[in-house]
Amino acid sequence: MGAASTLFHLLGALRRAIGRVLIFFILFFIIGAAIIEIIGYAVTNPHGFAIPTHIAAAVTGIVLGYAAALTVLVGEAIRFLIDAIRDVEKGVQAEVGGGVKILDRIIAAVEGKASGK
Repeated sequence: MGAASTLFHLLGALRRAIGRVLIFFILFFIIGAAIIEIIGYAVTNPHGFAIPTHIAAAVTGIVLGYAAALTVLVGEAIRFLIDAIRDVEKGVQAEVGGGVKILDRIIAAVEGKASGK
């Protein structure tokens, strides 16, 4: 049962991470390309756009999108590791808590037999 729950959480985190990475890549690609296109239009306004402006806009958009996507991916990986550590901690606490209860019962049983009850 624990493995299925872990797999479910892993797939959910993976889906969320892929979605966020794609959204941030597209968003920053558009922002980067738009900034270069605006600068290119302002500089070459009387002459119109030049092909190097479009190439620079595409390259800048890809670089900014890649950087943003990679940053989000690292953040999601760290978030997943923190969640995994918390899940393991809860499992260990449950196991240790059960062990302490069993140990308390054994001590009570031994003390009961030792006192003659």
